[in-house]
Amino acid sequence: MNEIDELVDWISNPPINRGMVPYVLVLNLEEFTRTKEGIEFLKAFADRLDEYFTGRGCRLYRLSLASLVMTVADQEVLVSGILSDTKLQLLRMIGRQLPDYFGAVDVNRITQIVDLRRDRQRALDTVRRLAAQAANVDQVSHMMDMLLLEHIAKIESAYRQLGDARFADLFLRSQQIAIYEEGKPLHPVMSEFFASMAALRQHLLVGVDMRHNKNVFNQMTVTLDRIILKAIEAIKRPEQRASLNINIESVFSSDFEVFEKRSLNSLRRFNFEFRMGDIMQNFNEFLAARDLIQGRGGTVAIDGIIPSLINVIDLAQLNPNMVKVFWQPGIGPELLRRRAYFDKLRQSGVVLALARVDDEDGYITGRDLGFGMFQGYHIDKMLSTPTPVPLSEYRGVGR
Repeated sequence: MNEIDELVDWISNPPINRGMVPYVLVLNLEEFTRTKEGIEFLKAFADRLDEYFTGRGCRLYRLSLASLVMTVADQEVLVSGILSDTKLQLLRMIGRQLPDYFGAVDVNRITQIVDLRRDRQRALDTVRRLAAQAANVDQVSHMMDMLLLEHIAKIESAYRQLGDARFADLFLRSQQIAIYEEGKPLHPVMSEFFASMAALRQHLLVGVDMRHNKNVFNQMTVTLDRIILKAIEAIKRPEQRASLNINIESVFSSDFEVFEKRSLNSLRRFNFEFRMGDIMQNFNEFLAARDLIQGRGGTVAIDGIIPSLINVIDLAQLNPNMVKVFWQPGIGPELLRRRAYFDKLRQSGVVLALARVDDEDGYITGRDLGFGMFQGYHIDKMLSTPTPVPLSEYRGVGR
């Protein structure tokens, strides 16, 4: 029996003893496969995990350089510690071996833990999919170049040559955000517009690792903000409400000023999302941007909230219209423990949105916690009404 078959057999027939619970920890580290340094990092990280967890009821399976699966059979109270220790080892090694990646990698998104008492089939599907991809992931042709300032110039040149509509068609994407009201089907209320990194890599920045140069990547996102502000009217319907995830500094750009004037100084059809990390780094600037947008009739969302930030930051004091929490498989119990905090936010008039909802469990958990808006691939499948409803019809927004 080879390792893959052994792993599948363990998941299919996990040891369920009194006081012991079976889990699998899945790490999808593909974004580290794009450079020679990343390949060396992956080899060292797998060795470190193997050594660190030996004797702790865990076994590491290396499906490929980028896909690691660890079986865990331990007391339930200790399982969260294993997940935390894994993330700690990952962050330590990123900081020491790949400092350019530090802060640019969403550790919570690339690590997930699956409870085999509830989600055995999902674990099996994930392992089989990763095993099938393993041969492709390990190919040396995956090597990529570092992102440089000249690549930003290439994006700007392509925009000038293609124009709003064609550039948007190639490189911009949208995803609907839906509202939930008891007794009613989900309805799309707005669409989030964003630049597709996958499309840029496929058509324009072929062979470029966009995240291996953090400072240049940030400059690239500011450039893409400017393009989206220019192109948005060409790609959205006049009555459609749009959500734009932009950098705080972009609000003070000349392109935003032109965008305002083009919108007749009314931003009522726009929601602006700002990432929590950006807010922390540019707090005073955020306050000014928030006041400007809300003063023009627009709404403001705080994006990228993860469970560990909840209760640490008083989000209501930031006076947003919306807070977007990131869903991740397995964090349901952690979110449920923060029910009182979510209730307090909602009672203060803040709309709760759950993003990255890629499974039914996320939707059910968010609904149980009183979240009013949802976004993610699973929500895309659920939506049945093609026409967005006016945001004003949702009583929790636009206070």
